[in-house]
Amino acid sequence: MTREELLRILDFVDSSREISEQRTSLARIDPRWNIISYAMRRHFDGKLLTVTSAAMASDAPYGTAMRRITELIDEGLLYKRPKSRSGKSFSLHPTRKLISEFESFAMQLKAMVGKTFGFTDGDGDISDFYFGGYYMASRILSYPHAMRAGVGTDRVFRILCPIDPTFKTLSEFSSNLDELCGARIEIVNMPIDPLHDEIMKNAANRVSKYDLVAVDLPWIGQLATEGVIAPLDDIMEAARYNPSDFHTAAYRGSCWSGQQYGLPIQPTAELLFCREDLFAEAGLSLPETTDDVILAARVLHRNGFNQAGIVMNYGRGTPVAHSFIQTLADFGQPLINLTAIGEEFDLTSIEGETYRPQLHTEAAREAAEFLMELLEFSHKDSMICNWDRRIGIFARGEAAMTYGWTIRAATFERDETSPAHGKVRYMPHPHAEGARSVSPIGGFSLAIPEGLDPARKAASWKVMEYLTRPEMLKWYVQHGNLTSPRFSTSADPEVQASSALIAEVDAMERRGALKTWPRPPVPEFRDMLNVLGDDIHAMLQGAVSVKDALASAQNRLDTLMRSRGHY
Repeated sequence: MTREELLRILDFVDSSREISEQRTSLARIDPRWNIISYAMRRHFDGKLLTVTSAAMASDAPYGTAMRRITELIDEGLLYKRPKSRSGKSFSLHPTRKLISEFESFAMQLKAMVGKTFGFTDGDGDISDFYFGGYYMASRILSYPHAMRAGVGTDRVFRILCPIDPTFKTLSEFSSNLDELCGARIEIVNMPIDPLHDEIMKNAANRVSKYDLVAVDLPWIGQLATEGVIAPLDDIMEAARYNPSDFHTAAYRGSCWSGQQYGLPIQPTAELLFCREDLFAEAGLSLPETTDDVILAARVLHRNGFNQAGIVMNYGRGTPVAHSFIQTLADFGQPLINLTAIGEEFDLTSIEGETYRPQLHTEAAREAAEFLMELLEFSHKDSMICNWDRRIGIFARGEAAMTYGWTIRAATFERDETSPAHGKVRYMPHPHAEGARSVSPIGGFSLAIPEGLDPARKAASWKVMEYLTRPEMLKWYVQHGNLTSPRFSTSADPEVQASSALIAEVDAMERRGALKTWPRPPVPEFRDMLNVLGDDIHAMLQGAVSVKDALASAQNRLDTLMRSRGHY
């Protein structure tokens, strides 16, 4: 079970106990459980646990709390770790025994809830059930129904968004959307870089031209910090909006500095696309490590047959910059000095030294050398590839592998004439020795431009909430989008029948394999891409060495972060 799912179970148990212990007289407060619950939360969040804070969390008199803490230490469920050489000050930590006990409890509780509501099979298999997802809803989602009260046709409601499958659907079926929303809706589609520029240009207007904007997840930090998009917390609280059905990675990726700024509409995961037929023909196993990728690319590279081992996104600028930072994650490291929480990295609090770039490390060198080594077995157009060119080459059968965003798999999944149609296996990002498999999560969320008057803001929220409902997300899938940010949408049998990819990504989310930290949503993200897009491209061209390229990027990014006053 993932950290997020365990935290959901803690929320459920604590809320259940509160009903009996504090809202009724059916049970008494249990300080032992309260201490354990608090200790586990602090452990999952990577935060310090002290005796004082544990005693306060017990919700019992201090003497009672101290006795319970001592009992937990004596039983081997908590242990003290000195914080100073004298040993007079120390922190508390859950022991392996407590963590194991809690995980066992959580698994049993999940199985019981799953069995009660019919989410598990007769053998108690809970692998297809994510605790807290909206699996209680009907498995077959209906066709979207019209809003009870439309937004109004007195003006045009404009949505600025990228040229991607979900938004193409909105554009192509705008008349349907007008009817569903009771409005005159205009969809404005732009490529990704012009989209960002237009969002920033619009922010300078006294009155926003747009009622909603679609934002790439790594832009959230910049747009939130510069006041371009509005926080949603107050609106969501007033509407009693429950976001628990959203995939955790995509939903939290729309958050900055503890506030929510968007709702996911088109998330996408980057995976390794492999031509299963070519692997079988060559007697190769599908890649699980970076060494496996090199081996497969070497064996499957056949210039004489117009077949490259792999096609890479090495185009100068944004494409190659993304390739590098996502490869760096395969070697276990984020681009900047994010705080580690166990095997994860904290995006909830980025400040000071956490902004410092990390390109002078062994992991950065190995990631750069991996990209250099792959170049020899890459398609000849890799050095000018962007996302569209890369997927086009793979779809035409000119490469045996490519790293690709799942949103673009429809290029060959829905084209029966493609040599790759029906022959592709999707693998999580292969990892380096000693690192975990981490697949970056990206894609777009809808956000409200800052500065709208109350009436326009209310209308924007109404349309945003409607466009991200489960039945609307199913509608997008039925018209070519191969992604879903909601558990209930992914669980729909008709959605699953459209492509095996949706169920695979849903399962990866349940396993906690999809992460936002490879592309941290800091305000300087686009500036970092500009730096890496120059230096890494020059390295791949052979103009500079790996060492010099990384040193240049490290110095330029360090200068950038210092100029912004981060450290």
